[in-house]
Amino acid sequence: MKTRTALIYLAVFLILGGYFYYFEVVRREAHLEREEVARHLFQVDKDQISALTLQRAESKAISLEKKGSWRIAEPLSSRADSFAVSSLLTTLDSLKLEREVESTVEDLKPYGLDKPRLQLSFLAAGTWHHLSIGDKAPVGDQFYASADEPNRVLLVPGTEWQPLDKTLFDLRGKELFTLKSEDVDRIEIDRSDEKIIIARVEKDRWQAPNAPEVKVKTSKVESLLNELIWLRARQFLEEEADIARHGLAPPRIRVSLSSPEKTETLLIGDTNKDEALSVKGEELPGMAMVDGDLLKGLPQQLSDLEDRTLLEFQTEEILALTLELNGEAARLKRTEQGWTWVDDGDRKEPENWKVNSLLWKVQELEHQVGTHSNDRSPPEQSTARLVLFAKDARRLGGLIMPEVRDEKQERAVFWFSKGMGEAQPHWTNSESLLSLRRSMEELIALE
Repeated sequence: MKTRTALIYLAVFLILGGYFYYFEVVRREAHLEREEVARHLFQVDKDQISALTLQRAESKAISLEKKGSWRIAEPLSSRADSFAVSSLLTTLDSLKLEREVESTVEDLKPYGLDKPRLQLSFLAAGTWHHLSIGDKAPVGDQFYASADEPNRVLLVPGTEWQPLDKTLFDLRGKELFTLKSEDVDRIEIDRSDEKIIIARVEKDRWQAPNAPEVKVKTSKVESLLNELIWLRARQFLEEEADIARHGLAPPRIRVSLSSPEKTETLLIGDTNKDEALSVKGEELPGMAMVDGDLLKGLPQQLSDLEDRTLLEFQTEEILALTLELNGEAARLKRTEQGWTWVDDGDRKEPENWKVNSLLWKVQELEHQVGTHSNDRSPPEQSTARLVLFAKDARRLGGLIMPEVRDEKQERAVFWFSKGMGEAQPHWTNSESLLSLRRSMEELIALE
């Protein structure tokens, strides 16, 4: 009898608990969710928006339309900045009402809605919607606004609508090239006195068709290609601006990227007082200014892209190395756990990434064009020495690096030996030697 009574009480408890959960939790959450959705100014799906017009106070209206991708139709014809448009649409989709000020008014002037600071209209699923932003409210970071009902005055948070306040520059596409780097199979850099042509022969291998004997370094080409693909306009000039006055007729440099489907060309002109370059691309209307550092990244001649790596190896090939710096010597070996010092208990175990960083710098070390007298020998003092060993203690190569006393000098001499060969002098840029030496100092320093 007692068991039966307990079961009855349990059933009643479960029923009451279920009732409470449904009506007090589930339905309340659904109600709150509906209220939150109702606060959205526009009940539209941003993916259905296919056109919009934006006008800031005292500025020309900007019209955009979606035809596959977003484009600016007025006041000029141009690709739109996909990120800027996406940000604008997301803001529209999430814009919420703070509260209603007036359900209907005749005079919009007290709210700054007779001459709005921003007007935006957009087409979604065949219906046009409208938004106007007026004056800032006296209290808080809120602004008067009206939506599809022009005489209904609302308040919206300033932080929510301000991402809509886009200029023509904000909305314009700024890419000078639209090709993807993996699709480019030919690069041409044409100066009046030098023309460089390189073509992709395999996925990760490039060649100079006019000089096949020159070994082109893939990482240099990829770095150049990435710099061009990511090049962006930082300012647009008036379309009717005199291109000759900006050094674009004829251009100083003509850069072309080609894929099997198309070729895109960029004309490069003069540098202004702010170290910005005038450019004109086929993919953008008018002229633009870009960062003047672009010139530093463009090769002057084919030899700038040549692979002058002294020692080619994979980092996992290196099983041991010796270091000597200012009379302090040490030896490292690779184990299953990582790198460790040999016969040196005074040093803290090296961090693997530091050893690998040193090896990566050796991989990237290149010699520069230049000759040295055959009788020039490496100095015995103020030097750093590094020797790399592979399997069975096979000596892969060694470096002897004098101290670079003047960090401002562009290049410095070092000695390199491959295998068991004799060390020969080479030029390289001072920064590379300084970086190598610093990495060695970090490793060899006594704790």
